Amino acid sequence: MNDARPNRPYIDPTTADVPGLARPAKPPPEAWEKASTGTRPRTPVRHRPPPPPADGPDVGYLTRHWRGELSLVRSYWVNNMLLATPLAFGLTGLMSWISVKGDSLQVSAIVLLLGLPLLMGLDFWCIVGAWRAAGNYLREQGSKLWGWLARVTLALGALQLAASVLFGVLPNLGDYWQMARGIDPIGHATFSLSADGRSMRLDGTIGMGDAARMQALLASEAASGVRRVELVSPGGRLQEAERMAGTLKPRGHEVRVVGTCASACTIVFLAGKTRQLTSGARLGFHRASTGTYNPVFERLANQHLATTYRSLGLPQPLIDKTLDTPSATMWFAPREDLLAHALIAPMPQTLAIPLPHGDKATLADFDDALRMHPVWEALEQRKAGLIEAVARQMLKTRAAGAPDEDVQAAALAPLAGHMAELLARSSVAARRHYVQLVAAQLRALQAPPKPGVRPACRDLLDGRLDVRRQLPLGLQIRESQWLLEAAGAPEPRWLPKPASAIEIEVLNRSAGTAALGLLSRLWADSPEAGGSVAGCEPIVALLDRLAAQPPARRELAERLLFQTRL
Repeated sequence: MNDARPNRPYIDPTTADVPGLARPAKPPPEAWEKASTGTRPRTPVRHRPPPPPADGPDVGYLTRHWRGELSLVRSYWVNNMLLATPLAFGLTGLMSWISVKGDSLQVSAIVLLLGLPLLMGLDFWCIVGAWRAAGNYLREQGSKLWGWLARVTLALGALQLAASVLFGVLPNLGDYWQMARGIDPIGHATFSLSADGRSMRLDGTIGMGDAARMQALLASEAASGVRRVELVSPGGRLQEAERMAGTLKPRGHEVRVVGTCASACTIVFLAGKTRQLTSGARLGFHRASTGTYNPVFERLANQHLATTYRSLGLPQPLIDKTLDTPSATMWFAPREDLLAHALIAPMPQTLAIPLPHGDKATLADFDDALRMHPVWEALEQRKAGLIEAVARQMLKTRAAGAPDEDVQAAALAPLAGHMAELLARSSVAARRHYVQLVAAQLRALQAPPKPGVRPACRDLLDGRLDVRRQLPLGLQIRESQWLLEAAGAPEPRWLPKPASAIEIEVLNRSAGTAALGLLSRLWADSPEAGGSVAGCEPIVALLDRLAAQPPARRELAERLLFQTRL
């Protein structure tokens, strides 16, 4: 059977495109097929969001910096380094100026109190914005070195400002408030004139305005005769001390420290034409402190301090020692160093004073010269009115036309009237030293025996004061030092009583019957004394034997040597 239709190609019924018949789903590829044929997804790059439109409400420069939308260069270098950092340095610099110089304290304190909150807010804004900008910079695949370096420096800057505020400003906030009101929290020095108007005393801390007060006092009529400035001060404002030094230096006043003069007070001391330290007085030096933790300002402050000391003649070795001494401590310069560098006048070794020149010397001139002598000043503190009596006696002797040696010797007569009391009130050790001194004086005046000639040692025992001029210089110096120590010693709790019968009996048995009152006439001031021409060997031997006595008997004998016989 034949089919006339043409042959058609064979079609697989499973692949035929039959309407309504779904093609079987292709099985998902295996995992290994995905790994071999697939492509890895790329991490999308995060771009900084575009800035808000120009007419938006939050488009301000301050807001963009706060959000970290500015570039790291602008946020860090412009806003932080060029804006906030100079202001922070300005704050610490102002604190240093107030602490060290003390100039224009009220204005400086007002500026600090007003500027501190503004600076804190500005610095916080700068650091937060720059920190966020650094974070965005790192997220945009920026250099990790620059990004983290910016953050580290921002953190260090924040710590520096926080330290200055926490340890420099906040603890002294009350002081700054007082300064803003015109009150110096460290106090003020007091200025006083002596009764004769020839001496001015500065006592206390040198504060704001004290230089102007001192200048006004020296310019007044009451202080027209001032020749000497006495200092007792722990220091104070450096700027005020520099102004005081500028006032004193042209005047050529004598400057004397009568207690402790430390820190800024030494600036005033060095301005004196002649400088003196009384017995027990001290000069204290240390480096300047700005009250901040900024080494730059500390260095600048101490460079200024060194320049000031150098201009006033302080030698470089002492300046170096000052700068090596922390501000919390004090270095008291040894008297030997001050003498070696001619910073102070040597203390007088004897009771002699620089006599006023000319016949027109007044009582005030002698009085002033005596008060400059440490021994006479110490004796005046012990017995008020002694210097005036000595000055009158010396002036009277000068008016009589006596030579200078007699004028100097005239000072002993008023002193002699107080020696018995001074010896009675002396300590056991001081009285023992004086007995040893008297023994040495007797040996020095023990001239070779000559028939009919009274030895000088007998005149000394009988109270002829003019014979003391024959004593060797070394013994005069020893006696002057003893007077200085005895006058400065504290008063005894009780005075010795007159010798009892039992004490006299003990003395007679241990030292001999001649011991009682043996030295009672040393300062009797008897110009016409006379009597025995015998030598002093037995008396010197008696004094030497006292050292071998038991302590109680020796103390009793040394006390009764100066008591008069009843």
